[in-house]
Amino acid sequence: MDGTQWLTSCHPNPALVYEQWERSPHLASIPAGVRFDVLRLFQPLALTVLWELGDLAQKIPVLEEHLERRPAFYFLTELGTAENWQPDGHSLLLTTGDDLILPSPSADGIAGVQRHAFLWRTPPDGSGRLADHETLATAYAHARDPERQAARIRAARSVFWGAQHTRRS
Repeated sequence: MDGTQWLTSCHPNPALVYEQWERSPHLASIPAGVRFDVLRLFQPLALTVLWELGDLAQKIPVLEEHLERRPAFYFLTELGTAENWQPDGHSLLLTTGDDLILPSPSADGIAGVQRHAFLWRTPPDGSGRLADHETLATAYAHARDPERQAARIRAARSVFWGAQHTRRS
């Protein structure tokens, strides 16, 4: 099973998902809270969470929505995450009763963004692997920690200035 088949299997009518992907704007509506929950974060915080996740960020489905005012990222996570998440005003959890609008995992991201605002940063691979609650909650807490944030900025500056010095030598 590939990522497209896995996502369509998350809908009660998989054929409808394929039909929606074929018609403009090439987006399908899939219910959250059936096979997965979804964590929605705005871009700056989401990028920091991805950084905190490290190599795992390449293994879990993450969707980007490129809105002009506030780009957002959607992390597909295991069922029950919404029940265990502590609301704090910086995150939104989609679960039972909510729908996620998304392109096909096999869609071309560049053409997709020209038609709509969505592209897969990491598409589902068909395995059903999702972000687990504990790991995502830890990455989120670390991303919001001001001391860790300062350390990340110092490390980035060090790499930047080191690269600048190397080019001049």
